[in-house]
Amino acid sequence: MIELQKISDRFDLTVVGDQDRTIKRVTALANQQTDGLTWAKADKYAERIEVGTLLVNESINFEPKAGVTYLITKKDAKLTLSLIMKEFFTPSPDYYLVDDTARHRKNPKIKIADQAFIGQNVTIGDDTVIHPYGVIEADSVIGKNCVIKPHTSIGSEGMGIALNPETDLLEKLPQIGNVVMEDHVDIGPNTTVRRGALGKTLIKEGCKIGALINIGHNCVIGRNVILTSNNVISGSAVIGDYVYVGVNAMIRNGIEIGEKTQIGMGAVVTKSIPPNVVAYGIPAKVIRSNES
Repeated sequence: MIELQKISDRFDLTVVGDQDRTIKRVTALANQQTDGLTWAKADKYAERIEVGTLLVNESINFEPKAGVTYLITKKDAKLTLSLIMKEFFTPSPDYYLVDDTARHRKNPKIKIADQAFIGQNVTIGDDTVIHPYGVIEADSVIGKNCVIKPHTSIGSEGMGIALNPETDLLEKLPQIGNVVMEDHVDIGPNTTVRRGALGKTLIKEGCKIGALINIGHNCVIGRNVILTSNNVISGSAVIGDYVYVGVNAMIRNGIEIGEKTQIGMGAVVTKSIPPNVVAYGIPAKVIRSNES
């Protein structure tokens, strides 16, 4: 627990609201906690805060709410949060280097090849198979009947960065979330699933994910989605149920793709796509309906 006053003094922040709060954790805006600290980068996000403490830049407009404390920074809010987390709320690098594979090998209901790495506080469901050089980082949740092929990385750190003008260096926003993979998910070789920044990256039941794929932090991949190969799914993208993504297609961060849509080979998706359509091209455009 860190006293709010200690944080505000350390980073020259203005406090609006209860100055006697203590902060226990940093959370995503979608998972607000009374003892949590979160942040907003725009007015529309600041409006969503109901409890806890919110960090915002002084340019953000907000109507103070009862039960919410606001931390106002004159600097970039993402950069300020990165520095706060780095000093007070980030696990040491050693946390992600603890190898807990031996414990999981004692479970006769899962199969783990040699040279696999499983971090601490990981849950693995029955009948899951982990191939050589599969890496499952700390705090990940793996469902039942999953297959993780060679040289995969589940729960690695995502790309959250902000430029610090005082040092002219890029500061990483520490990625302290996790990956949750539901049952019957297959992950192909040389694929990376990044953990959530402050919450979770979610892979829903039945997904089939091919080789050489990057799934960014905070993504939600819907039920029975097929990602073929060489796909880049950038951070915070949301892909609906039963979507098919063709070879070499790329999806921009924050994009939403509706259920049962097909994204064609080589497409570059820069805007959200509705459900039940076929879309392809650079940039991707809706070509026709996919409804039967």
